[in-house]
Amino acid sequence: MADSDGNSHDPDPEKTRRIQGEDEQEINEKAKIPSMNIFQAVKANYLIRVQELVEIEGPGVLVEFDDKGHSPVHWAALGGSTNIIRLMVQCKVPLDLQSKTELGPRPIHWACVNGHIAVVDILLQAGVSIDTVDNKGCTPLIIACQYGQTMLAGYLMGKGARLQLTDREGDNALHWAAFKGKCELTRLLIYSGFNPRQKDNFGQTPLHLACINGDLNTVKMLCEQDGVEMELEDHNHKTPLMLSKGRNHTPIITYLNNKLNKRRSILPQIDLNFIVFGPPGNTRIPFVFLVFQFIFFAYPMYIFKLLPMYSLYDLPHVHSPFLVLNAFMWVMLYRAYNTDPGFLPKNSPDYDRAIRQVAHFDEWKQGRNPLSRLCHTCRIVKPLRTKHCRTCNKCVRHFDHHCPYIYNCVGLKNRVFFTGFTTSLMAMAIFTLYFCYLAIQRDGWKILYVLGLLDVVFFGFVAGGLSVTAWYMAVKNINTNERVNYKRYDYLKDASGHFFNPYNRGVIHNLKEFFHLRAPPSDEEIEQASVYTV
Repeated sequence: MADSDGNSHDPDPEKTRRIQGEDEQEINEKAKIPSMNIFQAVKANYLIRVQELVEIEGPGVLVEFDDKGHSPVHWAALGGSTNIIRLMVQCKVPLDLQSKTELGPRPIHWACVNGHIAVVDILLQAGVSIDTVDNKGCTPLIIACQYGQTMLAGYLMGKGARLQLTDREGDNALHWAAFKGKCELTRLLIYSGFNPRQKDNFGQTPLHLACINGDLNTVKMLCEQDGVEMELEDHNHKTPLMLSKGRNHTPIITYLNNKLNKRRSILPQIDLNFIVFGPPGNTRIPFVFLVFQFIFFAYPMYIFKLLPMYSLYDLPHVHSPFLVLNAFMWVMLYRAYNTDPGFLPKNSPDYDRAIRQVAHFDEWKQGRNPLSRLCHTCRIVKPLRTKHCRTCNKCVRHFDHHCPYIYNCVGLKNRVFFTGFTTSLMAMAIFTLYFCYLAIQRDGWKILYVLGLLDVVFFGFVAGGLSVTAWYMAVKNINTNERVNYKRYDYLKDASGHFFNPYNRGVIHNLKEFFHLRAPPSDEEIEQASVYTV
């Protein structure tokens, strides 16, 4: 049936079924609410049902324990249910109950497991001690470090958590951060006053524990601290190097051996492996392989096999652009490799100011994280689109990714050179495929031709994928890191929480910005655009 304008009023059957299905699901969910007990309601974050149960059974229902020995306060803290926690504060129920389990955690410990700063803030304001311990002697700060909650650890230290407290085994927050391989958190704790030389009850320092975990960056950072002994034995007569060998952490073994050899040697040492293949954790092998296969395989094949068959005079329209592409490719590779991608200077005064004010930010109460843009490794406040590269151990503006084939990060200052390199390499692969076809057509399937064909197919696919991706990102004005991790960044969400790219101003403007022909928008403009876009 249609109206006078010819528009149909018949409902879409598929849409109708979908809406009816959603309505039925909502009705079923609502039907379950009256049958929920207090634990189910708290876990599901149904505030209204919790209020009903408090009115029916009294506030005492909030301090009952389930069959596992945990109270509703524990479950609300674990789930980050701030509204339910506030209701419990209003009901004046005990908020520091211990679970009836072997560990005996308190609600604030469970809030620290998932890093719920807003819940921790409410509990502290309600009178819960910031240094309350469980049966293992773990404080909220220690729990936060066990689970790698860097921002929460910064908040707790800003609120006055005691740094010298340890658990029953003598491990403090720094020991746990090192054991979990949290380099950024470890650096924050040392910066805040923790002693990197402190031993636990087993005679192990944070360096011992970092070697057990196997995170190279954490080990490097600890070795850089004054007074840290790399050959110190624990109570089992194990040094950090022995512990890393026992777990076959090869990069750490190489790094510690090099450090120890330099300390023991009177004469300066020349490490050829380091010079050619790079330091542990930042190998130069893919880059070296790329260069070597050009110099020792691709070019000899071109000069000694192809040119005698088809000289420059035979195929000038093919050889000429191929040679120009080669020259262009090497220039782009050198610039991509040698150009600073956008490394930011370390030790910004803004970082120190932010850390000192950590306990006074009002954003915690709204569930926002005012420290999300701090890098505790570089000790800076990161601009938008900046990310810390674990390989280079530096923060990079407009970080795209770390590329082993150029032995460098791809960022703001070298992205054009990287795109030029991958594009020219892809074009060269097409020419080389044609050369392989000519050689095989003339001499047959010789082993060298087959190897050359496999080589060019491999590098052609790699270069093609990288080139297409780079151009797509340029057209859309987004980078690989943002595309993969967009859920982490608030500036890539609209007011409704959906993906939104505030940098996308159309293809022409995006390409101008990519090639530095147009200034990018400021961080303030981007944050404002994200907030007001629905």
